[in-house]
Amino acid sequence: MLQSLRTDEMDKMNKIDTEDIVYLAAILATTGLGRAKLPALVQALGSAQAVFEAQPQQLIATGLVSDAAAATFISKRRSDLPQRLARFCQLEGVRLISYTSAEYPKSLLRIADPPLVLYVKGSLPKAGYCLAVVGSRACTEYGKKAAKLFTKDLAGRGIPIISGGARGIDTIAHEACLSVGGTTVAVLGCGLNIAYPEENASLFQRIVNQGGALVSEYAPGTQPLAKNFPARNRIIVGLSQGVLVAEAKLKSGAIITANIAADEGREVYCVPGNIFDKTSLGCHELIRTGAKLVDTPQDILEDKVQWELAQRERLVQPSIFDFATDAEKQEEQAPLTSELGSKLLSLLQGGSLSLEELVEGSGTDFASVSMELLELQGAGLINQNQALRYYRR
Repeated sequence: MLQSLRTDEMDKMNKIDTEDIVYLAAILATTGLGRAKLPALVQALGSAQAVFEAQPQQLIATGLVSDAAAATFISKRRSDLPQRLARFCQLEGVRLISYTSAEYPKSLLRIADPPLVLYVKGSLPKAGYCLAVVGSRACTEYGKKAAKLFTKDLAGRGIPIISGGARGIDTIAHEACLSVGGTTVAVLGCGLNIAYPEENASLFQRIVNQGGALVSEYAPGTQPLAKNFPARNRIIVGLSQGVLVAEAKLKSGAIITANIAADEGREVYCVPGNIFDKTSLGCHELIRTGAKLVDTPQDILEDKVQWELAQRERLVQPSIFDFATDAEKQEEQAPLTSELGSKLLSLLQGGSLSLEELVEGSGTDFASVSMELLELQGAGLINQNQALRYYRR
């Protein structure tokens, strides 16, 4: 029933067609409107193109955009940007995939803050189960050996490997996967026209040539700024069903990725290391706080089998409607949400939001929004993360 309702809610969202996606990408590449309220804004004005070409008063009239945000967007907007993005994609063999596209990975759509647009060069994996392999950039020989051991074994068994294309463990994982004929995806923290690090340019090309993909939510020309990488990590998690940390310091991007994975209900695996080496302390802390210690690939394969069994059971589980009368079906299929509830779900389609942002976006008083959020949580439609931000389940 809940899955059926989510599908109905998605059907209410304006499906963004192929030509309109480039306007959505152009909005996201332009300072001003942000992404939190963008799905609701597209729905309000009818299309991403209508939003991109709107006058300030049209944006403000939706109740979703402040005067200042509208002014900033209009001042930064370049009318030829959609055409330039379309030309880039055509020349570079890049596809734009929006959050309403059938090709958009379902596991990524379910995270708290899914990207609204993906730039994809190559082919996304068709396999249901993918594994992320992450770790320190300044890795030791031990970390390299561990990453190679697990990646070669698991990729050789047909498991696609997801990583971030960075120096160190990421590069080792991509290379090890390719060496056994596997499929790998590199999620980048910059535009797809920028090879970062530069020495991985040939690796990125081989990833695409061997049936994998390069993925980014950033427009071409976006530099690899430090702030982009924590956001990039949530996409790595969203494309995976489990995350293996081969080696990590206490404070590192790999630990951020592992924490995101835990919040999103993914299994986190850690390779134990040398207690005298700081590069192992991150893994040990994760194990101490609930991550699964693994010392052979078989440990992960056993979980993969259980995951696949669970997926099959979900597919063959009979619907509660199979034995219901027509009257009961009609009653069960009645909408579970109020008009305000539907509006909040629409706002959350673009990612996680705070209570204050939902109050502002809905144009409703604090008490009413709070009560409706409790109803939506009780119905299993939304949840709240550790940062007290609400997101769709």
